[in-house]
Amino acid sequence: MAKYFFHGGRVYTANPRSPLCTAVAVVGRRVLAAGSEQDVASVVDDSFIRIDLSGRTLVPAFTDAHIHFMYYAMSMIGVDLIDTTGPEHVAELVAKAVPTTPPGAWITGVGWNSNTWPQGKQPDRSYLDAVAPHTPVALWSKDLHSLWANTAALRLARIGLDTPDPDGGRIVRDPDTRQATGLLNEKAAFMVANVMPEVTQSQLVEAMQRAQAVLHSMGIGCIHNMDGGLAFAALQQMKRERKLKLRVVQAIPAASLDAAVDLGLSSGFGDDWIVIGQLKAFADGSLGSHTAHMLKPYEGTENDYGIEVTPKEEMAKLVGRAVLNNIGCAIHAIGDRANRDILDIFDSVKEDSAARRLTHRIEHVQLLHPNDVRRLADLGVVASMQPVHVLGDIRIADLHWGGRSRWAYAFKSLARSGATLAFGSDAPVETPDPLRGLYAAVIRKEPGSEAQFGWYPEERLTVEETLRAYTVGAARAAGLPAGARRSTIVPGALADLAILSQDLFAMPMPDFLEIRVDATMINGEFVFERGHAR
Repeated sequence: MAKYFFHGGRVYTANPRSPLCTAVAVVGRRVLAAGSEQDVASVVDDSFIRIDLSGRTLVPAFTDAHIHFMYYAMSMIGVDLIDTTGPEHVAELVAKAVPTTPPGAWITGVGWNSNTWPQGKQPDRSYLDAVAPHTPVALWSKDLHSLWANTAALRLARIGLDTPDPDGGRIVRDPDTRQATGLLNEKAAFMVANVMPEVTQSQLVEAMQRAQAVLHSMGIGCIHNMDGGLAFAALQQMKRERKLKLRVVQAIPAASLDAAVDLGLSSGFGDDWIVIGQLKAFADGSLGSHTAHMLKPYEGTENDYGIEVTPKEEMAKLVGRAVLNNIGCAIHAIGDRANRDILDIFDSVKEDSAARRLTHRIEHVQLLHPNDVRRLADLGVVASMQPVHVLGDIRIADLHWGGRSRWAYAFKSLARSGATLAFGSDAPVETPDPLRGLYAAVIRKEPGSEAQFGWYPEERLTVEETLRAYTVGAARAAGLPAGARRSTIVPGALADLAILSQDLFAMPMPDFLEIRVDATMINGEFVFERGHAR
């Protein structure tokens, strides 16, 4: 059983009564002591491995409270479309993949973002048909709310002139010919996704192990996984084979609710490695795909209110069924209308939820009407947010939402109201790097920006507030009991720790992006070390 004595640096404990100290002792998989170097030294002996932090920061391992772990892992396998500059650039990358794609296989990819392309440039199947006339191609947008397909893929999905839009989705069509352009929004995307060959579990496990190593290098020790059954099965295999070195809170997709109820699953079932979280459902789409559900039309339009992916009445029934079966709810809501509707629904089940000690959360909480800001705290609803989105959304939020953007990513207002903040990344939509998320929450401006102040700087958080959202706030979002001893550095807590390369509390804010994770410990075992980090 390994024993460690960390000293000579700054320790953030995430304990509100004593958030900072200077030394920590770990025995096996638990924290033995945390406090001053003198006090902790009194409980250690020569059997402890001494690690001099040399002025660096020791923190609880970060939690990514919203990640699509399967899609993140698979994004490392398909065509990487991040930072593509237009449809022609995407087509060039697809063309390179054609010769190595076996007959009958698909070309897939993730990461294109038409909001960053030259004005007027939009995905169209003609670009893909020119380089892959016979090979099916399906490319997810950066926000995972749109799919771009070529003609071969549309044919396999049987999408033609007379194919109706599915409920909660849109087949984008040429206004003159009515031909599908190849762009599919929201639930329409699954018309193609459902005919794509499924990845095997062994392939998925292999990809997830690689992704797990990347998360360890970022100091991440726990994830809230928003993917479904395929991912869950692969995670369980990793656990059986003792390859799982991440703690996982697994969401229940809305489509699997009946199966979960029939099996008797409920929120909180599991162990220290995998635990059942909340029901995951979608109220609306996204800002990037212009499908977030709004109270008023998008700027420059008369009737574009976005897409209500799940009608409010249907969502209310879904939430009610979950609550009656002891399952909390995590509802995706981007637009101010979607957030208001979900708060209304959570208000209607407040008493039943409290009686069952269920934790509900809204995923993203991207735009609120000012009248709704305090409602999350009043209802005990967790604001599960992704600060890293701020860095890429400033321009398009101002463009499509105008002055309403004052209440986009209202971190400080929500914190002051008493709401619990839980931070994640939405990877592969954005990088899962929590240090980049910390920069976004504290600085609120794009790296390299010459702006004197951040975007709506009144919503900036402190370093400690941000760390809290990546640790104990995320643990609360999971609905874990207070005695679970996670995401803190206190006696008896699980020894999940990360060593940061510098003193986070003493360095100038503009230098935050220079910080690196030197080492990550999970369950008392070092799973990542950068060079001679110890």
